[in-house]
Amino acid sequence: MGYMSELESSSGERMDAKVPRTAKPGETLEVRYDLERVKREVSPRDIEQGPANLWRYAPLLPVQDAKHVISLNEGYTPLLQTPRLARKLGLKTLSVKDEGRNPSGTFKDRGASVAISRYAELGVRTVALNSSGNAAGSWSLYAARAGMTSVNVVPTDAQPSSLQQCRASGQPTFLLKNWHDAGRFVAEACECNGWLNICTLKEPYRLEGKKTMGLEIAEQLGWKMPDAVFYPAGGGLGAIAIWKAFDELLRLGWVKGKLPRLYVTQYEGCAPIVQAFEQKRAECSAWGKIDVPPGGLKSPNPPGGRGVLELIRKHGGGAIAVSASDAFAAVDELAREEGIFACPESATTLVGLTQAIARKWIKPLEHVVLVSTGSGLKSIPTLPEPRFPTISSSGEIRI
Repeated sequence: MGYMSELESSSGERMDAKVPRTAKPGETLEVRYDLERVKREVSPRDIEQGPANLWRYAPLLPVQDAKHVISLNEGYTPLLQTPRLARKLGLKTLSVKDEGRNPSGTFKDRGASVAISRYAELGVRTVALNSSGNAAGSWSLYAARAGMTSVNVVPTDAQPSSLQQCRASGQPTFLLKNWHDAGRFVAEACECNGWLNICTLKEPYRLEGKKTMGLEIAEQLGWKMPDAVFYPAGGGLGAIAIWKAFDELLRLGWVKGKLPRLYVTQYEGCAPIVQAFEQKRAECSAWGKIDVPPGGLKSPNPPGGRGVLELIRKHGGGAIAVSASDAFAAVDELAREEGIFACPESATTLVGLTQAIARKWIKPLEHVVLVSTGSGLKSIPTLPEPRFPTISSSGEIRI
């Protein structure tokens, strides 16, 4: 550990990372590493011999001393080959990165583990965030493990699974009716109480945890990159993080070639990134009425929208809006064809891939990765109710 060199703002300002920092309005903060020293002292072989969790990438993470690591054995989730779906879609290779295997059931554990570890190292005691549910549940569990406090603001329709994680871990959680006000509520609470605002892109360390998805994808492909990645985008941080990982690997010389194309998917009822992409704008406009199922992809003014659109412009790709009904059907298709039980937000990537193929955006011989950000177990109340025949002890079973 110990290769982090500094923080850098989107305006180019460099600053010491030895104290907690939040981004200035309109800017972002990213961690920088001494990649030349990493290149001299660390090899892919060293990484491969590390633990089977995200901390195998410790040289590219911000925690300086291993004693501060707060972990529930998150990360290193499988990259599953899906040959039946590939054949059905006319593709040679299709893989699904199954983030539902993480401890809380979603990829949010990556950001929570790395950021809480770093903040524990810096002596932070209380953090606060707004979350559509999954991040609140994840941060509650990791904060409890660290002996810290995570103050959560969540929408009134948050999934019961996430609310139960907040409740069971004893973390203060508040329900908000008008979700458009969430960011302001958290900012004001942090200002009044001296808490650290860890909302999307307000601080630099959540991104570092989430970038391990990209590091894992490259390693699991034999230190290669796929041709295209489909990602369900709410705030946009996960997609930005994956591409930061690819860029760092390229600069280290651990992978070669050009970066993959990025395709993001959103629900039709809250699709500010898709709207900006289709209108060829560099920034998102705030979405009006939100009409999406309970769960993720509920960011009306995504903090990472500009960054996601920049990645699409720079490396190719697109943004696709998906109906809720198509997403629910894709949950079943993933389970029926490949045994993967994904949440509806994740299933939007399969719908998006189908649309992209129809638009000739994807070629048959390309390797495509779908990122399934959470388990279907997180979304049980939202999914269609199961209906099965009832049999008596004297009845017959026939199919």
